[in-house]
Amino acid sequence: MGFFDLHEPEDGQDRFFLYAMIFLPIFSSGTYLFDAWYHYANTTEERSYEGLLSTIVIVFSYLQYCVPIRSRKALTIYYIFLWSITETATIGYLLYYIKKKDVVNIIFNSCSILFDILFTSGLIYCRVVKQYEAHIVVENKHLFHFMSRLEVILTIFIPVYMNTKYTSLTRNMIAYFLLFDFFSDSYARFQGVWIKSALYLFAITTTISVATEWFYFNHHTHIYEQVSVLAELAAAILCDVIIILQFFPFHFKTQHVNNIARQALLIHRNLYASDKRTSITINKAIDGIESLNAKINEDTTITSSSNEIEMNTSM
Repeated sequence: MGFFDLHEPEDGQDRFFLYAMIFLPIFSSGTYLFDAWYHYANTTEERSYEGLLSTIVIVFSYLQYCVPIRSRKALTIYYIFLWSITETATIGYLLYYIKKKDVVNIIFNSCSILFDILFTSGLIYCRVVKQYEAHIVVENKHLFHFMSRLEVILTIFIPVYMNTKYTSLTRNMIAYFLLFDFFSDSYARFQGVWIKSALYLFAITTTISVATEWFYFNHHTHIYEQVSVLAELAAAILCDVIIILQFFPFHFKTQHVNNIARQALLIHRNLYASDKRTSITINKAIDGIESLNAKINEDTTITSSSNEIEMNTSM
């Protein structure tokens, strides 16, 4: 592993996690490649497998943005290697849809090839050229969170993928649901209208894609399928935009600055509470002194009256 020159594990990470962050995107892209060309080579009317494996693990390919490799040379090779696997897989689907003359999916896969080039170029620019660090950090708990959420979502999607009446190949909708939940955890640290708008639009387009896909399954109207594919393309673009934008400091509050702001707010609240308690104590002390003075004055008046009465009596 000396070739990779890994980062040192931070809080919520360990060495095994760092290795997993390197190999999971490779595994994810590999399953996408297998599903694409398996489908192209085994195109029949009755199929029992529709790209389920790559749909399950495709979410891990998006975690390449924070792969813990410090060597600039190794990182460049890593990104180009993943890009070549993904492009080869997308070309397999593109050739299939060209053969079927499916215009919407031809547009989808053609645009996917273009935007994958732009996304990989953006990663190389941010991580290799500018050496920016990711502000949305992935930890062990996030991987387990992805896995636990997948278990619930797949109970809904597996029957669809295994139904030979439908053609639903590798889709990113499940990955986008998980990534939206993951990105939203860092929303408090977003700054600027661009990255916040991208996150909102990402959530909207993902929801539209899933909803129209289910309308297609229930009503068998192809316009729903076409809307779902185009909405997924928009969601893919927005997901890539969010990942690239979070590298730039002016789009994202650093954790250090955020911690300072929280500490300052906490100190301010403590001082305010302390001042309030002090003010209450002082007011109580003043009230006590005034009560004591009033009692002393009352006692003095009573004593003076008693003395006057005694003097009058003695006279």
